[in-house]
Amino acid sequence: MKQFMYKIACKYSDDIVFYFDFAGNKYVARGGTVAWRINNPGLVPWHFLPSREYGSIGTFRPYAIFSHPQNGHRALNAWLHSKKYLNSTLYGLAQYYQPDSIEMFVRTLTSLSEISPERKIKDLQQQEFDRLLVSLEKLCGYAPIGNESFLLLPKIVGKIEKRNEGDSYIIDGNIVLSKDEAIAWIQSHRLDGVVVHEKDGSVYLRSRPNHCIQHLNGRASELSPYEENIDSLVRVVGEQRPGQCIWAFINGILNTKDGALESAKKISQMASGEQVYSMPNDTYLHGFKDFLVCVALKLTIDTPIVQWAVKFFRYLLTQSEREHFPVIVFVHSQGAIITEHALEVLTQKEREQLIIFTFGGGSFIAPGKAHPDSHNFASSADPICRALSPNLQFLALQRYFGSKEGLNEQEVIRQLALTDAMFDLDTVDTKAIAVYTNQRIRHYEKEFFKIRNVTILDPDPHHLHKFCSSCYQVAIQKIVKKYQHL
Repeated sequence: MKQFMYKIACKYSDDIVFYFDFAGNKYVARGGTVAWRINNPGLVPWHFLPSREYGSIGTFRPYAIFSHPQNGHRALNAWLHSKKYLNSTLYGLAQYYQPDSIEMFVRTLTSLSEISPERKIKDLQQQEFDRLLVSLEKLCGYAPIGNESFLLLPKIVGKIEKRNEGDSYIIDGNIVLSKDEAIAWIQSHRLDGVVVHEKDGSVYLRSRPNHCIQHLNGRASELSPYEENIDSLVRVVGEQRPGQCIWAFINGILNTKDGALESAKKISQMASGEQVYSMPNDTYLHGFKDFLVCVALKLTIDTPIVQWAVKFFRYLLTQSEREHFPVIVFVHSQGAIITEHALEVLTQKEREQLIIFTFGGGSFIAPGKAHPDSHNFASSADPICRALSPNLQFLALQRYFGSKEGLNEQEVIRQLALTDAMFDLDTVDTKAIAVYTNQRIRHYEKEFFKIRNVTILDPDPHHLHKFCSSCYQVAIQKIVKKYQHL
């Protein structure tokens, strides 16, 4: 199912449509029917003036491309209520949909909708009108045919330069491709990148605007974390104050020592200069080590940094036992992935004493994995959460965008269930649709329970993923204010 967040879309070929979200990420809709690829169940034309109001973000031949199939469904509803069709019968609709086979189209539509061909649309009861909408969408082919796919294209995030061997490319932190493989992926629309052909015959790869490729070069020995004792390497900013919480911070990828300490200082400043512990997670090799660690962790392979985090958490708990104050840990980006793995090593008692807040995390800390107050925050435009926690992020985004439309969680769940029924079922039987919809509602209620500790924030357009993002800093300020004087 496609999401609400797309900014623009365009036709690439008769079988492929590209979508771009507000963060600049690229998606490809491939195969299936035209109605499915363009989120336009009723094939509403692009020149229908209210189409833009209902979320039209591009055109595919004479049809509008919508940001979500629900938007296309609403546009169809509005189109049939327009002056053009409100006084029309099914024959008027046939003039648009199948002008060369009017009688056949009307017979089929009559059979599906159980509406007499002479009835005017304005005279239909609501239940009849709903049947007409569903029937039109069936005739337009808005149903799966088995070969459709909708994918977020991964990006080239790093180039591994080797003097005596061919260059390799790191793809979104968890795949390494040769140059030839990366070119093949781009040309087959499996990778978000650009192949550049020079006049001298040389070929190189580059990213699209607003995305950069890290050039990496270094020794494998530099990838290992520190081996010293934890209490000799924990970094501290601020001053220990009587009665203060045990504040801590774990940074994400591409953070130098100075960058991580700067983030820890921001937390300390919000807490009136109180002491904050920072766990070393410094970038090496211009980020090469960071990406390799992310790869391993997302593949459920524990790396030495996980044991390092376990030591760090136990160090914090030791401080807490002395001071008898709660442990509040702020983690960003890759820090959330490391934390997720470290929690699996800690005992249940230890986990329950850690109040963890993730920001733009590569993982979400599940309810029950740490102290009940633990929570996950993500900007609605943060690409890392979308790429590394796609399923939970998708549901959290649906809830977020639904709230923007004035919907509560149960109403969002019902919309998702109805969309599933419209997409999955090849029937207009209202009882069958109702049974399936209720099943999907129960499914989504269970899934939404898993994200009860996830909050999507309005994005900071200048810092989509950085810890210094204004939306993250506002949330941190509220947390500090809540716990500072407990």
